Amino acid sequence: MRAVIYARVSSKEQKKEGYSIPAQLRLLKDYAHKNNLKIVKEFIDVETAKQAGRANFGEMIRSFRKNQAVKVILRAFDLKQS
Repeated sequence: MRAVIYARVSSKEQKKEGYSIPAQLRLLKDYAHKNNLKIVKEFIDVETAKQAGRANFGEMIRSFRKNQAVKVILRAFDLKQS
């Protein structure tokens, strides 16, 4: 199954707590490998939620419209909660 990675940090505190972009990418790539998911693209946003619009999030949504074979979005936040 095809998937994309969406990694995002919005504060220095998140980076300090192990949510840095490199840490998220490692976690998500490991999860994808263990679950036989093929990563077709990575989208990364380093922006505050206080500002409207996340450039790469919007690009990710547009890519889903173009490539309907991709059915999965992997986010580190989802994995760390379980």
